[in-house]
Formats: sequence, structure tokens, C-alpha cells
Amino acid sequence: MKTSIIICFYEKTRYLKCCLESLKSCPNDFDEVVIADDGSHEAAVQEIEDAIPHYPFPIVHAWHPRDGARRAACRNNGIRHAGGDYLVFFDADFAVLPGAVKSHVDAAKSGYFAAGRCKYTTEEQTNDLFSQKMSSDTLEKIYNELPEEPIIKEHREFVRYGMLRKLHLASARKQTFGGHFSIYKRDIESINGYDENFIGWGGEDQDMAMRLVMAGFRGTSVIKNARVLHLWHPREIGNKHWKEGTNVDY
Repeated sequence: MKTSIIICFYEKTRYLKCCLESLKSCPNDFDEVVIADDGSHEAAVQEIEDAIPHYPFPIVHAWHPRDGARRAACRNNGIRHAGGDYLVFFDADFAVLPGAVKSHVDAAKSGYFAAGRCKYTTEEQTNDLFSQKMSSDTLEKIYNELPEEPIIKEHREFVRYGMLRKLHLASARKQTFGGHFSIYKRDIESINGYDENFIGWGGEDQDMAMRLVMAGFRGTSVIKNARVLHLWHPREIGNKHWKEGTNVDY
């Protein structure tokens, strides 16, 4: 089975490079990286192209023209360019710890998707990562500094929801991906990928999860084992939650 990692990206090359550097610790766990680029400008594109040859794994740069923030369309473009049978979805502001990709691959099963979560770094921790050479020890140190309780709680909630769904006691709308997820390419194509009517921040992941459940797919948790750090950055729409943005109406 060939595995593709799809990284959703726009402009923030510093974060993308950090994500790619973190993947150096597990190059044998996947076959390629697809950078799904939501229309970055020429300078960022050139910076990426210059960096690609320095990584020990194949990288495909899948760029499409900018027409607002189109994360759903961006990810679909990544899916189209992916050569893998199994797809693992990350964002460019993630730092991936050793074993995280393998946890997703080990969970691969037709008719299922695997969902993970992130620990959220502080601004200081993120700056520390940017200021030093990336290493597994540094990632482990930061991950262990952050509380484990939210991860355990998310895992239990995910498992609990799966049981309720099995008993037809929970709505498909309760299913979420949260941070990162993986699925067979043929399975995500069977529901026609992401809904590209989602423009701007938020909603596309929740919609994808709901449609997968409604189509009969089931979720499995890799929340405890697929360890990923979400790097600090200012929020896209200030202090608002995505549900206060325009996509909630759609």
C-alpha cells in the first residue's frame, strides 16, 4: 500500500518547513508528501521549490490559483495529485512526532477513517522550535510539557460517540475530525471529496466527517497514538470561533 501525506498550505513557509522537517524522523512510514497550496504568491512558491530537493522523500507541489481562502478546494487538489492508496491529512502548522504517521497507516481499513487530535503549543514553545534545529527529542520534550488530559478526553469522547452511533443514538452531525485524519483515497473519492462551496475559515472538516458517517463509513481513533503538535499562530479571524464566521450559515 502506498501512502501519501497531504499538507494544506498557504504562504506560511516557516511553518511548512517545520512540518516537513518533523517528517524527516519517519521517512519510511510514507511514500510521498503532497503540498496542497491554496494559491501562495511567487516568492513563497519559489522558496518551496528551492527547499524540496533537500528533503529525503518525494514532494509534489500542487498549487492552484488564489480565489479567497479555499481550503476545501485546496485539499481536493491535493487528493487529485496524490499517488497513494491511503491518504493522511495534515496542516502546514503541524509538527509531527515519530510514530504518528505509522499510527494512521496501521489503522487503515476499508470503510473506515482514522481521526487524530493535536496538542496546542504556546507562542514561546513555537518560537523555540523555529529558533533551533528540529529534532525528535525537542518535539518529545514540548509534547510532554503539554497536558495529556485533553487528549485522553477527546479519545474517550470519540470512542463513546462511535458506540452511540452503532446503537443509532447519536446524530451524524456529532462526528468531527478535529486535527488530522486519514482514509483510503477510493473511499474519500466515493463521496466526491470536500464540498468546495466552503470558502473561508472552518466548516469543511465537519461537513466531510458528517457526510462520511451518513455514507456508512465508521471512524476509529488514533488520538492517543498519533502524536502531533499544533504550532501557535494568530487566529485567522481574530478571537472568533469558526462558527461565528460566514460558513456556519452554509
